[in-house]
Amino acid sequence: MHGLEASTKTSFSLPVIDTGPYFTARSSGLDTTDQARILGAKIKHACHEAGMFYLIGHNIKHDLMDRVIAECASFFALPEEEKQKISCRRDPHFRGYGLLKNSRDWREQIHIGVEPGRREGADLSKLYWNLEGPNKWPTLRTNEFRETALAYINSIESLSRTVLTLLAEALELPSDNFTRRMKNNPYLLTKFMSYLPQSNSGSKDRNLKTETSTGEATKKTGVTAHCDWSWLTFLQQDNVGGLEAMDANGNWHKVTPLVNALVVNTGELLEIETGGYLRASPHRVINERIDRQRFSNAVFINPDLDAMIVPQSNQWGEEREAVASTDDDHIHKVIRPGSTIAPFVFGDSEWDRKGEGNWCYRKECLTPY
Repeated sequence: MHGLEASTKTSFSLPVIDTGPYFTARSSGLDTTDQARILGAKIKHACHEAGMFYLIGHNIKHDLMDRVIAECASFFALPEEEKQKISCRRDPHFRGYGLLKNSRDWREQIHIGVEPGRREGADLSKLYWNLEGPNKWPTLRTNEFRETALAYINSIESLSRTVLTLLAEALELPSDNFTRRMKNNPYLLTKFMSYLPQSNSGSKDRNLKTETSTGEATKKTGVTAHCDWSWLTFLQQDNVGGLEAMDANGNWHKVTPLVNALVVNTGELLEIETGGYLRASPHRVINERIDRQRFSNAVFINPDLDAMIVPQSNQWGEEREAVASTDDDHIHKVIRPGSTIAPFVFGDSEWDRKGEGNWCYRKECLTPY
């Protein structure tokens, strides 16, 4: 791994939470009751105040994290025709490779999920079961890529169950409030991403918005400002930087890479299930480099497709109000801020988002690029 040495302070003052002592005590068979309570309180506070935090001492093997970045670099270095062999464009399960060059995205990525699992008693007529399916693996270094990706997803899933359990207990909910809905085959996805370098071409392509009205070049956004449709997202980034997060006052801050740290952010599902007490973190990526790509991967933690998401009224205290969006600085979210919604099946919402293309509440955002 590359990056800056982990510390307890950053320019953004993003919380740094160390789970190392807890995991060490747990693996030694020691009583972790007090440590769990303190750790859960820190996670709860971070998800409420910032919606994002660094996680260190997380029990993910560092050599595995190194291999993930290495496999990212190896895959995205392939010729475009080789990557397009596993294109996601015609994949019925939304898996595979995609290249995005438009006004909202300047990146390439490969979608990977868990393989189809148990469906005892499931109503297979539901459209959302189409989201499950086999992954599309690179045709070169297939075994190395597959083994690394699946090992990493499995490790993050295990870590996420611990974090969600600690968070549930800190919220004074049943400890399995979240994990019991990951019982059969949680819908976990990872994106291996390559954020493309800025271009010096001076292109006047209106769609890419590479120039201002005065003719000045503007930086292309790797991924536009958005919140994740997940409970939690676990992000690994290389040392290039470019991730930015919005604070509760609407200001953008750089999220500095820390060596061997994961960045964890709260998604819309947790915001919904806590009545706004936990804050879905708006974030974006701008790779400012002109000489190299930025590699990262995100694992999105979700329940089973047929699990219920139950909106709650806020019983914990101050609600984190959503930052107002403008046309020029819109935060893409699935649910309109301030909306009252009924309980829903997660898979229905995910199919509506992916299968039907309704990924933002603002309909004008849904027009083709």
